[in-house]
Amino acid sequence: MTIERVGKIFFDDLGTLIASTRWISTHDEGIAEWLKNTRRAYQMDRANVTESDRICILLLKDSDLTNPARIGLLDVGGATLEDIETWSKWNDPNASSRGSRMMEEETQGNGGKAYMYSLFTGPSRILGVVDGNRNCQGFDGPSKSLDRGTPGFMPSVVEGREVHNVDCESELKRNLLFFGLDFTDLPSDFRKALHRRQRFTLVEGENPVNLFRGNIDPQSLIQKVLRHDQTTLAIQQMKIYAIHNGVTLNNGKPLELETIRPYPGLEGPFVFPIPEDLVDDDGVNQSTTQGGTKPRGRLILSTSEYNMPAKHKLLRPRWKLSYRAGSQMLGSKVISEIAPATPGAEFLYGQVELETLAAYAHHGRMRPKEGPLVQAVDRFVTEQIRQLAKQINDRRRHEQDSDELDDIHRENKILDKFKNKFMPTEGFGGNGNRGSNGAGPEVETDSTTPSRGTIPHVIELGWSPDETLKIGSGVALHLSTILKATVRDEMGRPVLGVELEWVTNNEQIARIDSGFLKARHRGSCGVFARITGTPVRSVTVPVEVWIVDHVLLTPRSLQVALGKKETITAEVTNDQGARDTNVYLEWVHDADDQLIIRMSPSGIVFGNRVGRTSVTAGGSGNGEEPLWARVRVDVEVTPNPEAPKRGSGFPKLLLTDRDLDPLTGRVRPGSPDQPTLWQDVFDQQNNIWWLNLQSDDARLTILRHASPACPSSCPFTLCHLRSTSAPSSRVSIVMRVDLIASWS
Repeated sequence: MTIERVGKIFFDDLGTLIASTRWISTHDEGIAEWLKNTRRAYQMDRANVTESDRICILLLKDSDLTNPARIGLLDVGGATLEDIETWSKWNDPNASSRGSRMMEEETQGNGGKAYMYSLFTGPSRILGVVDGNRNCQGFDGPSKSLDRGTPGFMPSVVEGREVHNVDCESELKRNLLFFGLDFTDLPSDFRKALHRRQRFTLVEGENPVNLFRGNIDPQSLIQKVLRHDQTTLAIQQMKIYAIHNGVTLNNGKPLELETIRPYPGLEGPFVFPIPEDLVDDDGVNQSTTQGGTKPRGRLILSTSEYNMPAKHKLLRPRWKLSYRAGSQMLGSKVISEIAPATPGAEFLYGQVELETLAAYAHHGRMRPKEGPLVQAVDRFVTEQIRQLAKQINDRRRHEQDSDELDDIHRENKILDKFKNKFMPTEGFGGNGNRGSNGAGPEVETDSTTPSRGTIPHVIELGWSPDETLKIGSGVALHLSTILKATVRDEMGRPVLGVELEWVTNNEQIARIDSGFLKARHRGSCGVFARITGTPVRSVTVPVEVWIVDHVLLTPRSLQVALGKKETITAEVTNDQGARDTNVYLEWVHDADDQLIIRMSPSGIVFGNRVGRTSVTAGGSGNGEEPLWARVRVDVEVTPNPEAPKRGSGFPKLLLTDRDLDPLTGRVRPGSPDQPTLWQDVFDQQNNIWWLNLQSDDARLTILRHASPACPSSCPFTLCHLRSTSAPSSRVSIVMRVDLIASWS
């Protein structure tokens, strides 16, 4: 094969610019990039700032009657003309290193600029004063335009390039006026550092987007910034102050993350050397040292005294595993993704340090690229987490171990199956009843025709086999929730309690684990359900995995009445230009109380508690890091003048930390802050009760009944049918009798 080229490779300028900047979508991400850049500039091969002078200040100012809102970062590094000119280049692989041999981040210099380009509508700039010389470049122009992305000297070449005889402190005082500050308002140690160095750098932007009436919520913003992966090294190596509207936050002290108190008796941290060879998901051996040319890495796991995902505001954002290659932060994954359904893992967080992972860095630094080495490392990490989590689970006061929880789970199914022989079931999920006037459905009067079958004959799906299940790469769906599988006998009667096995015909495209379909790579495959050991199986549902390129959510704002549902439509564009509004995605929102709304993978939003939040959705772009909708949907759950109807009939009993939430298709986490018998609005409507295994009352009830036999007065005959050789099972039934008594 031959080829004759007639010119250089061409890229559309605006398209390339948008692709290079869209991964910065929030202010905390952008500020974290600024902090990372300052930390890097302070190193000895750059500005060579002494440890005592490594200080910076986050400047925040709300809009007023005459001036727009403004966000800036001030440090004592001092941007030179070389720094300014290097900053002006997009996608520069030498942006941070400048040819240095120091093992530092290998970036493209896009993060800070992407923030200044995308999330400000007014001018944004970088200003540096060094040795009496001032240099200033920045962006200005219409949002998302090519003009705005083309940097220039500000306000002109004459006044912005190598302006001599500039007094450092006078220049800083002049620019602090835009933030309503005087030089004396700055922390004293910063003023001393500035006096010693006689240089500074200020990056700033006017009119930050997505503010409510031009007001910045400093506490929320700072919390998100400090918990961002890219801030990890910065907060360890620098003093970071924050000033909002002239007031130095945190009582005038440098910002810091809250100390996570370790789990008593397992204080740690626990360090695990990473073996030189690990096996990936396909059984292939992967070298973690590139054949001995790189040092061995290590895994560091730490414990928390508190359940981290249950502490939404303080600990949930830190419940993750971070990945680092040398001094490069590659991003993180949530612990539940690494070790799903692992009791005790909610008390763990950690970090992987492995230089070989540098090849898996992505410019977004949100998470490492997927690949065989990352798979192999994750398998190793999962095993260590599970072992340490088991120790925590064994130590938990008044807490059952994993086997006991499984026994309770099985007993719960037995109890449901028992009551279903006598109680009709309808409504969401096939159990419980959604009542309209408080009355349950009529009981069948023909006792000769049982309402339940016993021998499976067919598996029916509530999904047309002609319809393709489209799912974004990286998204995980619980198949029974989405495809609504029902097992029936020859007469069409439902057969309950049958365990289904889900199968995919191409694990390279999508893999199934514990009933969850995880989309891996672009392509098509098929999935079906079967009953192990029998010829009974469902039809095959075609599946398409999409590489997400862009997500557009509509409407921009949404009001949901308490107890009602609304739908957010996600128009997904894949990497091949195809568009569809029926692609299943991951949905998240940013409220501290994660139970304000409940969301399904198809975009259904259920108003669960009165409050406000903002929602986004996405999937993996190019099979790597999550790509979220850039414009979020503001959601407000409003009071409902009509009280939500309660479900009728016999309730469905579910266990937290074990059973799936019928709406979201995810395991409902327990919470020590919720009651033992837990119902939210959606649960009330569908007559679902959750036994909150993390509540103190539930644990004490379990202990109280751990040794005595079931009382003879127990109204449930099933209790007496259990063998006395199964104490933990008997405990679960007795506990349910106690708890059910309170319902009646």
